[in-house]
Parts: sequence; structure tokens; C-alpha cells
Amino acid sequence: MMLSSLANLCATLIAATVFAALAPHAALAAGPCLDNPEVQAAISADQIKSWPTIRAMAGISDQYKDLSAARVCEQNGQLYYFVNVAGPSGESKQLVLNAVDGSS
Repeated sequence: MMLSSLANLCATLIAATVFAALAPHAALAAGPCLDNPEVQAAISADQIKSWPTIRAMAGISDQYKDLSAARVCEQNGQLYYFVNVAGPSGESKQLVLNAVDGSS
């Protein structure tokens, strides 16, 4: 049990390191990104939903852990959340979800 937990921790740390190295490149694929005050203002004005709400709307399991802060960036004229996550087996991927309805 302890060895399995240690292996999962190591896999998650490796995934986090890889995503940290790739994060600047992923942001280049998106358009301009909002800063935190702009995100909060858009949420308050009901222009977008919060990351926890979008995550729930998209049906993303709690077993997927955020490896990076959720960023809101423009893509094709719409706002999307960009977030790197690690799954229960240590697999990692980038989620790109519409900031209004949670679609991908």
C-alpha cells in the first residue's frame, strides 16, 4: 500500500514537472488570457462560470487533480478554461473547457 502511494506520488510529480515545462507552449495556442481580477469580474457579471462549476458541468471526476491554476483564455472568439490535470493512475492531460457551458 505504501509503495503504491509512493509510486502514485512520483508519477504525479513527474507529470507536474512535464506540464510546468510545457505550460508556456500550451498558452501560446490560446489567444489572450484574462488576469485574475478580469476572471473574477467576468464571473461576477455572469459572463462565465467559476472553474469548480465548469469542472462539475463537464463531469470531470474528483479523481483528476489540478496540476496548474486554471487560466481563462480566448480561443476562436470564446473564453475557455485551460488546466493541466493528473488522473488517478498518474496520467496527465490538458483540459480545455468552454468557460460558459463546460463543453470541450
